[in-house]
Amino acid sequence: MISKEILESFIKGEKKGFDKIYDAYSPGMYVISLRYTRCSDDARDVLQETFIKIYNSCNKYDVDLPIGAWIKTITIRTALDYIKENYKFQLINDESYFDTAVQVEVKADQNQDLKNKLIAVLRQLPAGYKTIFNLYTVDNLTHKEIASYLGITEGTSKSQYSKAKKMIKRLLLIEQV
Repeated sequence: MISKEILESFIKGEKKGFDKIYDAYSPGMYVISLRYTRCSDDARDVLQETFIKIYNSCNKYDVDLPIGAWIKTITIRTALDYIKENYKFQLINDESYFDTAVQVEVKADQNQDLKNKLIAVLRQLPAGYKTIFNLYTVDNLTHKEIASYLGITEGTSKSQYSKAKKMIKRLLLIEQV
């Protein structure tokens, strides 16, 4: 837990306060960054850029609000900016990929293996699918908020989310065969 004294030190731009904030929040923000990027190097770039923004905006933080939520918002927005700048961020409209269905039963003792496969499958998603899936499912943003963040329509967000779920299911089923 970050004390009010540390937060006040952080707001004043003092390095000691910033270091405490960094130590407390960087591991969690790295995980969020990794969810949106393709590899750990990219996640570290996002994390670095995030904390540069946080340091440069320390005087804008309201001490009466939860700092974790503020930092998470900056991390997500930084990750989205990184994706737009460095990845071929493309929303896909072609649904022919989903025409063939495959069904496989999963046994209870395969749950951990399935979890690991899901993580691997999520990394295979196109950037648009992965981003919208993460924003909606993991970060609990509404399609309206996603549309605003990404500069797309709410309908496009819903469509891309639906297609991401279909692709995840298909990729998981292929992995099982």
